[in-house]
Amino acid sequence: MAKTEAVQAEASPALTFTLDEFCARLSETVKSPELLGAFHHVELAAGRSRDTAEAYRARFDEFLNKPV
Repeated sequence: MAKTEAVQAEASPALTFTLDEFCARLSETVKSPELLGAFHHVELAAGRSRDTAEAYRARFDEFLNKPV
């Protein structure tokens, strides 16, 4: 059973997005350009310019709750 799961995981690689693509898609639901710009800047400064949507979303959620 575990072997079948491993084969399925290899067959469907995670879809990756550039940071610009992710922010463009996120701007459809988040209406604060300042917030998106700040997140974009933080991600670029950290050297993360390509990742999965799930990873970007998790970091964006963390960014929202970060104290100023």
